[in-house]
Amino acid sequence: MADTISSDRRSKIMSHIKSKDTSIEMMVRRRLFAMGYRYRVNYKALPGKPDIVFTKKKIAIFIHGCYWHGHDCGSRYAHTSQSNRAYWGPKIERTKQRDQEHIQKLEANGWKVIVLWECEIKNHLELTIADLIEKIEN
Repeated sequence: MADTISSDRRSKIMSHIKSKDTSIEMMVRRRLFAMGYRYRVNYKALPGKPDIVFTKKKIAIFIHGCYWHGHDCGSRYAHTSQSNRAYWGPKIERTKQRDQEHIQKLEANGWKVIVLWECEIKNHLELTIADLIEKIEN
């Protein structure tokens, strides 16, 4: 299926997509903060700049959008691009590969890595937070 929007317009739309402080990140961060947890955000000293970091506990949390990180969950958030597949397919595959590289580096240095997905957060926020708290505390 061809894109119905001009390439200039598509470029403008894509340039406004946030890479940090996204709505799903903010949902998790607000909930953790309200529960008394303090953390670092987009910690540049670690591979992949984790979205949330508990430095003393050595816990790194990544909050991934299903589309951008290639989550094969079948949710409406994980649709595949119908236009310009030659571009988006390899781009998302490289993102998945890079995510794995960052996780391996962190784990090799003794960090506990937690990945939260957009579909989990949007569909089951309370369960996701409860599970996250359990992982942080153990």
